[in-house]
Amino acid sequence: MEKLFEIKNLNMHYPVLDGLFGNIKGYTYAVNNVNLDIYKNEILGLVGESGSGKSTLGNCILRLIKPSCGEIFFEGEDILLKKKKDLKDFRRKSQLIFQNPYMSLNPRMKIYDILKEPFIVNGIKNNEEINSTIKKILSLIGLDEEVLSRYPNEFSGGQRQRIAIARAIILKPSFVVADEPVSALDVSIQAQIINLLSYLKKELNLTMLFISHDLSVIKYISDRIAVMYLGEIVETAEKEEFFKNRKHPYSDALLNAVPVISNDKRHKKIVLSGDIPSPQNPPKGCKFHTRCPYVTDKCKYEHPELTQIASNHLVRCFLFQN
Repeated sequence: MEKLFEIKNLNMHYPVLDGLFGNIKGYTYAVNNVNLDIYKNEILGLVGESGSGKSTLGNCILRLIKPSCGEIFFEGEDILLKKKKDLKDFRRKSQLIFQNPYMSLNPRMKIYDILKEPFIVNGIKNNEEINSTIKKILSLIGLDEEVLSRYPNEFSGGQRQRIAIARAIILKPSFVVADEPVSALDVSIQAQIINLLSYLKKELNLTMLFISHDLSVIKYISDRIAVMYLGEIVETAEKEEFFKNRKHPYSDALLNAVPVISNDKRHKKIVLSGDIPSPQNPPKGCKFHTRCPYVTDKCKYEHPELTQIASNHLVRCFLFQN
């Protein structure tokens, strides 16, 4: 598999300022030493609780925020070394689908103008080309041309998200970050949007980072899964391997949180206790040790490395390190 992104030792630490004098009194450790590869034409599902750093990682990869340190190689070139004025080509090849379709579309713009805006930003002025592309994209996402003369408030949440997806893919990017794109929608609409994203991935040869806290959604759409906890990647694996042979206790707890109707009592369930620790004051040692049922003294003082335990399967846990 060919790598599209290679992320090395990525960190994003936000300074916490003293409200009175503006002095730095600490840091919020949102992303910590993340190493992750994203392969061409795959959907990588990134899962974790709220506050685990998923959206921050996605924004760093897109260079919407500049990380504190690390390297992000896109098509073999480190985009963190580029100045903002040199990122135009990367911006066109990488796009973001926002979580909330009620907030991501300008209520004062007609749908035609919303879909035309990316062309204007990128200096494309050929109206014939623009109109032709808009019609093709509308056909792909399952909307009629009559929507172009209407405003966002005239549409349902599912329709708005289709329009937001159309805007993200209108310039035919190679990479899309979908940041919890169905969490703000009714359950009856979520499957439609997930199916649409899967269809577009195949039709347009897209690579996608799909961010979610819902493992049932991740299971349906992803080719490979990465689990994030308190700013760290704690496990990555192919989808089939992950659901059959997941290793990290946090991964197991996330999966057990998905409601299942079953009488099978053979598998011991792990139930998470307490909330995710503050990213301003993360625990020493293994960051999951404060909630882990298998914690040992070693976990409290030493930090486990992300270790390969099988082909394409990595886990950050002392239970699986020699």
